[in-house]
Amino acid sequence: MLEATFLHLKGITPVLERKLWEAGVQSWQDFLVRYQNGTLPIPARPEWLHLVRQSILQLERGNIHFFAQLLPANEHWRLYGAFRNGAVFLDIETTGLGERDRITVVGLFYDDRYEAFVDGLNLSQLPATLSSFAILITFNGEGFDLPFLRRMFPNLSLPPVHLDVRALLKRLHLYGSQKAIEERLGFVRREPLRGMTGADAVVLWEAYLRGEAEALSRLLDYNREDVTKLHDLMEYAYRELCRELGWWG
Repeated sequence: MLEATFLHLKGITPVLERKLWEAGVQSWQDFLVRYQNGTLPIPARPEWLHLVRQSILQLERGNIHFFAQLLPANEHWRLYGAFRNGAVFLDIETTGLGERDRITVVGLFYDDRYEAFVDGLNLSQLPATLSSFAILITFNGEGFDLPFLRRMFPNLSLPPVHLDVRALLKRLHLYGSQKAIEERLGFVRREPLRGMTGADAVVLWEAYLRGEAEALSRLLDYNREDVTKLHDLMEYAYRELCRELGWWG
């Protein structure tokens, strides 16, 4: 999808981008050929040639910053296909919803593996790990996860691109909580985790603090399910948004 994207060229609107596609200009390489032989379907600007060449080069270098700065924020989802290997999925558990509540667990999913950061054990290692990724993916992260993280780690350095799956799913007319959308799409959670909520996570943390080691294990299982299902939702959203544009990712 990214290599078929032209919205980062100044003056290209979604309508003009589609006009390019419909005329057979479906990649940056196509653009270069058609620009040079004067057969683009729209009037070309001189700076476009340089920017398309730079786009090819910067993608080869894996420079997501280049595209993040040029693409409109609501089109950053197009970066996912090209930078999927640099994506990290994040979900937190807390003691409650208030400003005085604390993070108990941060779960990350990347490279097909789950990693947990637990308060009192290894949570302080989270910032160093997060800073190594290109894309951060959450569900309602700006409304919940990120405010908690910023309070706990004021100097936190996040990946250059943040994708909120909740916002992407809204574009596909899917509304509600993460679990409600999972159910609607048929993404069934493992038993006995199906039906558990954030309130159960609070109870499990309190049990862990009382010395019930098994409670932490169950809490991490719950968090793992949250963050791996987030990955499934992102894959779904990316695929469907590509299809809406007539692409397959």
